[in-house]
Amino acid sequence: MRIPGAIVYPCVALALFPASAALAQEPYQLGLGYKLLDEITVGGYLSTEFSRGENLNEVLIEDLAVLTYGNLTDNLSFLLELESVDFYKLDLENDTDSSNTRPAIERLYADYKVSDYASFRVGKQITPIGYWNLQPINVLRETTSNPRLSREMFPKFVTGLSVQGFTPFDETLHYTAYLQNTGDMDAKYINIDVDQHYGLTLEKVLSPQWKMGGSIGKFREKNRNRTQYFQLNTRYDNDRYSFLTEGVVDRHEQWLGGTETSTSVYAQFEYRVVPEHALIARAEAFRDDRVALHEKIGILGYSYRPLFPVSLKLEYQWHADSSNNRLVGSFSILF
Repeated sequence: MRIPGAIVYPCVALALFPASAALAQEPYQLGLGYKLLDEITVGGYLSTEFSRGENLNEVLIEDLAVLTYGNLTDNLSFLLELESVDFYKLDLENDTDSSNTRPAIERLYADYKVSDYASFRVGKQITPIGYWNLQPINVLRETTSNPRLSREMFPKFVTGLSVQGFTPFDETLHYTAYLQNTGDMDAKYINIDVDQHYGLTLEKVLSPQWKMGGSIGKFREKNRNRTQYFQLNTRYDNDRYSFLTEGVVDRHEQWLGGTETSTSVYAQFEYRVVPEHALIARAEAFRDDRVALHEKIGILGYSYRPLFPVSLKLEYQWHADSSNNRLVGSFSILF
């Protein structure tokens, strides 16, 4: 029986990965990567997933990625992330499979820190909005799925320049300003195709457990449509539980057309029974007047994390359209 290359390649890569320990400067620790030089660390992550629902039964290697990062000087650092999304998919419902083995540049940027008040980042980077968009790796998230808010309301990435730091007049107030005035670097996995995007994010630390903030910005798609967005978020987190919520309002200006609005909001609660086991509940509402879509989603999930860089998750999703209800699970690991 021929074994699909999409399965062979990652298995070979993972088998060879520990062999590079001979080049490492320090003993390897799972999740911390191999420190090849004082300035360079190499790591990666793998995520597998299954989904089962009405007319849906699939298993996939959802993410396979390699990371290279390090500090070149006291002020200058970099990160490169190459990723293949939907690396291998097996559709058991229709008895078909597919693969996507070509990696794309997920992130590539350099940071230069001037002070705690100003640090500059140049390159392809995550748009610094809210909480969920800042957790692109499955192993770091509370649930396998992520809210529609983080997928459809604003561009997930900025290819350009950002500056961030604490404000000199209030060191509990953090800001990030970002600007893009070109197309995206390696646009394979972008969610919205833009050639202009700028915005400002603020976050206030109210206590060691409680933060709140918001973002405002505007982007232009390559089809000349423009969107303005306004976002608010808050998070409370202690040793036993966490609560977070985000909401976004988009105002879409269609080129040679009218103006429409879309909104998205979610609230999520996590209870840690013990450090390794957690229960998660999330409620979402999404509305897009451009396509007359109004959706509500409820999620109840369980997370088991035997070690910080290893995560097993299971969740059930209830949709307003019950035909979209499904059971989803995943295994993910950070190298």
